[in-house]
This record gives sequence, C-alpha cells and structure tokens, in this order.
Amino acid sequence: MIVVEHVAGLATVQDLGRPGRMHEGLAPGGALVPEMLIAANRAVGNLDPAPAIELLGRIRLRVETPVALAFGAQLVESAGELQIESGALRVIYVAVCGGFAAPEVCGGRGTQLSAGIGAPLRAGDRLRIESARGSVPASPVPFVVDDAPIHVIPGPDSLPGALAALLAGDFQISPISDRVGTRLDGPSLPAPAGHGSSRPMTRGAIELPPDGHPIVLGPEHPVTGGYPVIAVVATVDQGRLFARPIRARVQFKQTSGAAR
Repeated sequence: MIVVEHVAGLATVQDLGRPGRMHEGLAPGGALVPEMLIAANRAVGNLDPAPAIELLGRIRLRVETPVALAFGAQLVESAGELQIESGALRVIYVAVCGGFAAPEVCGGRGTQLSAGIGAPLRAGDRLRIESARGSVPASPVPFVVDDAPIHVIPGPDSLPGALAALLAGDFQISPISDRVGTRLDGPSLPAPAGHGSSRPMTRGAIELPPDGHPIVLGPEHPVTGGYPVIAVVATVDQGRLFARPIRARVQFKQTSGAAR
C-alpha cells in the first residue's frame, strides 16, 4: 500500500488511454507523454499500459512495504516517506512494480478529469498495488526531451498566412497549459473573428482562437471544437512537445505524411 501524504500541483493515475470512445463523447485520455509512462513501467518490469502516477508538480508518498518504484530517471527500492517532484520537467511518471490497482472504466484505467472519471490524487488517498511482482523487464524506450523543431501536418482549415506564421514563429509553453490543451505564448497569428464550423477534434490538433495564440490539444481534448485547425502535430512528435517544461521554446516544421 502507498499513501499520499501531500500533493502540490496535479497528480492523477494514468494508463495508455481509452481509444474508440469519441462517438460517445469521451476523448482517448491517457498519459500526457506515453513514452515516459512506458519507460517508467518497463523500468520496474510492468507491462506498458500499467497505471502509474502522472505528476505535474510535487508529491509526498508513504510507502508502507518495500517495493520497486521508477520516477524520472531513478529506480529505487523504497519503504517509508518519499518526496518526488517533476522539477525541470513538465511531467514525470511514478510506476510501481506490479502496477497501481485502478478500476477499468470505459476501457481505460486512468483518471480523465474532463469526463468525470476519477479525481486528482489528494492527501489521504491509499493506492493499492496490483501485484508484488512485475513481468520480465522489456527493452528501454529511447526518449529525449529536446528543443528540436516539432513536425506538423497542415490542418483542414486554410487561413491566409496562419500556417506560414506558425512555421516561422518562435513560441514558448504557456504556464496556463493543462491536459486539455498546451497553450503557446509568442507571436499572434492571423486569425478570423468568431468561431468556425464544429468538427471532431484529435490529440495534437493546433487550434487558432480569435486572439491568435495557438493551442495544441492534449489527451483530454474536447471531442468537437469550433476554432480553425491550422495544423496537427505529427504523432511521433506529440510526446516531445508535451514533455517540454513551462516556458520551453517551441518551433514547428512542416513534414510529409510519412512522419505521422
């Protein structure tokens, strides 16, 4: 058993999401950076989708019996009090050998705040461990948080100059970003007044609201939206973008469909 003693920021339980529910009004959800969740799980011998704690901020845990945990680049066998923080990273994952016991709801075992599934972790929560043993450790997942350009595919909405300005611009991750959307500070892009036509949304879509400051939709994105979508972040680069810390630099580069 692991007891949450204190949380500063946002701590939730996340797995790899619940795909195939958009027609029911439920976005896929899941880890903000799946590559980091998988890496933490593999470090303690879990299967890739095992639920873990997604942490944006700081958490203090009381580990009641010795167990292997992975967080950030650390792997420890711990009992007693443990303080963990995302620090210079935007997010880290705390995986425990055997995985956290979390109920399956709509095909997923993680918290999805926008759909009212689960709730953020808070002091006093008691987290059960699925099993005392994990599976055989799999190969590590190479993943680096860098500042290289993020590849995008042109979106369905053609706005004069908007995509060109996005590709030429120098942006930063805004402090008001969350799991619904990563907001970008920087040059204001040319945007039409009001809303466009309502259409289905997807993770990685870059919406352009009337103020001209782009929003990159995350795992808890709305299933439909009305802002123009000027581009979509290539799937292979979504984790790289969402892992970047607040105020980190972001530049975009157009890519071919091969990088999707």
